[in-house]
Amino acid sequence: MHHTVPIGPYFGYRGKATFLLRILVLFIAFTFCRGSSVLAFKAKAHAQPDTICQGQYSQLSVTIQGGPGPFTYLWSPPATLSDPNISNPIATPLVNTMYHVLVTDQFSNISRDSITVYVETIPPPPSHIFGPDNVCSDTVCYYSVTAATDANSYSWTVPTGAVILSGQNTDSIELKWGTVSGTVSVIIANNCGTSIPSVLSVNVTVIPPEPGQIQGLSHLCHLDTTVYKIDTLRAADSYIWSFPDGVIILSGTGTNSVKVIWGEVSGDVSVAGRNSCGTGPPGTKTVELDSLPLKAGKINGPDTVCAGKEDYNYFISPVNFATSYEWSLPPGAVISSGLKTNRISIDFSDTASSGILLVYGLNTCGAGESSSQVITLRKCTGTDEKELHSKLIISPNPVSEKMTVNISGTENQFYLFIYDVSGKPVFSKFLSNIPPSFDYELNASRFPGGIYYLRIVNEHGASGVKFIVR
Repeated sequence: MHHTVPIGPYFGYRGKATFLLRILVLFIAFTFCRGSSVLAFKAKAHAQPDTICQGQYSQLSVTIQGGPGPFTYLWSPPATLSDPNISNPIATPLVNTMYHVLVTDQFSNISRDSITVYVETIPPPPSHIFGPDNVCSDTVCYYSVTAATDANSYSWTVPTGAVILSGQNTDSIELKWGTVSGTVSVIIANNCGTSIPSVLSVNVTVIPPEPGQIQGLSHLCHLDTTVYKIDTLRAADSYIWSFPDGVIILSGTGTNSVKVIWGEVSGDVSVAGRNSCGTGPPGTKTVELDSLPLKAGKINGPDTVCAGKEDYNYFISPVNFATSYEWSLPPGAVISSGLKTNRISIDFSDTASSGILLVYGLNTCGAGESSSQVITLRKCTGTDEKELHSKLIISPNPVSEKMTVNISGTENQFYLFIYDVSGKPVFSKFLSNIPPSFDYELNASRFPGGIYYLRIVNEHGASGVKFIVR
């Protein structure tokens, strides 16, 4: 007996099973395909350039192999990135930094990669410069620094006149010195810039130069004691003196000034500067041995003069071997010009008296024999000296130290003289353009105690006053 089975419901069940099976197959296939895409999805990070200097930037980027887009990006660390959520941020690290990128596709699949950006800096200062810091001029020396690992080059600087013979752009140089002290310095350079310099101060010692004029007498007598000296020489540590035979150095050996006793012969004095680098060229001076001056000749000039008159001229012929002349005058007379020469002009005060005029030649060996002449003083008729209108007051009087001379009157120009009781002038001063009342200060302590006469004199006459120094 056959049963009749409804066709519709049966096929409906089988259709549902088939549908579910197909969905399962599709799901497995889709999952398989999706798994395949994950295996093919790969991110690769890049940095251009991957080495920068501090303050510069690197362009980061990422390339994708396989996988369905669109993609999302996440870079880290984010602090030095322009935007951590884009594929190509700009990186500005201050130190070597590794950047990581995480890429996600539309199905939430991820891929990671990393890239390092290296940061270089300006080189640190070079090491201490090795080499001498005290040198002689025109010598060759070597200077160096410890080699720096990040240095591309070295740049050396030296003082004016010094020449780098070899080694510029390296860590060691060969240097020929000139004559100028100064500093040797070096800087290191790399792709990011230059370092601050390392500096060594160097003192250059030059051989002392030739001395200037030797100061001292060029004419001497046997057994004279005298001093020879020169100006201090640049760079000289000591001095070498040389003298003719018989000269004895009393003091100053090795210095720029020596005291000597002269011997019996003429000759050259020489001196040279010396230091650790050598002895310089010498300077010389010729010294002649002198004799005493010969006898002074006849004195030429008037033998009778008027008291209170000026400008009487006297002279003798030049004396052989004399370097100066000494005159002795009658009381109250004063030499107004030509002192220490063979020609003089004498002023005779109104208190002058008759006496001996004497002269002799002098040199370093002593005084020669003198000549003399008797001078007769007289009051000349009709030529008495007129009294000036100016009045003189000395205060205090007597005086021991400072005194004030008050000059009041109409004269505004005259000579001021001070004489001791013998008529010898002890002070003179020319005064001009003075007011009607004028105070002139003097230090009387320069005079020995006693009586003195102060006079003012011009072409119109004279005035005087006595004072006492205690």
